[in-house]
Amino acid sequence: MRNIKDKLYVATFCEKYREAIKDYNVGMEINHTCISHLLDEEGNKREKLIGNIDRDIKASEPTHVMIHGPFTEIIPAAIDHRFRELGMKRVNQAYDVAAYFGLKKMVVHTGWMPFMYFKSYQAEKGAEFWQEFMADKPSDFILAVENVLDDEPEMIKEMMEKVTDPRVRICLDVGHAHAMTLPEYKVLDWIRILGPYITHFHLHNNDGTGDQHRALGDGTLDMKETLLAIEDCCPEDVTYTIEARKAIESLDWLGDNGFI
Repeated sequence: MRNIKDKLYVATFCEKYREAIKDYNVGMEINHTCISHLLDEEGNKREKLIGNIDRDIKASEPTHVMIHGPFTEIIPAAIDHRFRELGMKRVNQAYDVAAYFGLKKMVVHTGWMPFMYFKSYQAEKGAEFWQEFMADKPSDFILAVENVLDDEPEMIKEMMEKVTDPRVRICLDVGHAHAMTLPEYKVLDWIRILGPYITHFHLHNNDGTGDQHRALGDGTLDMKETLLAIEDCCPEDVTYTIEARKAIESLDWLGDNGFI
């Protein structure tokens, strides 16, 4: 059983995230840039955002920091090129914030919209979009593309098979997978199928009916089985973020079960 403490982050939308990060001596995943309009330079929005991030880092004293990019209206498969251009602008604005703080890993969403696009089209356009984004980024910068509404892992696998840039990886959100997946798939299948491509995990639980962001031990997803499957199927250097609202309760669960 791996001890994952030195690879662990807490998301800043969690309750008592500052206390959790400081008391447990773990990392921080910045969520300040998730809402895209907050990246605007007009009205000093970007200046305020950077100030808020700086205060959180100083108050929390995280061991390491990564960032979650914007997910509002980021649609790589959009048919209207103007939407793709706006999405590219927003993720580049988020990268500028990451670069300001010297951060080397950013999470983004797939942008998959069911009933709007064929899955093969989403896979193709997603690969093109993220490779274009990464074209001018430093060699040590990692992009982790996260599942949200995706209902099975094969579309993301197809996208990754089209990606030629090794810096484009996957963030597997196990809570999203548990809530959204088709009946023929389990979260363990997501881990097995996407394992070689995964660089990061989002950890939270739910009852299988919705994206509830419960504590790790509070839901129908067997989190211990999930973490052990990660050990078997994924590279040793994968990282993890607690995205449960109750971060301290989740950290306690990890300690009680021997993962930290």
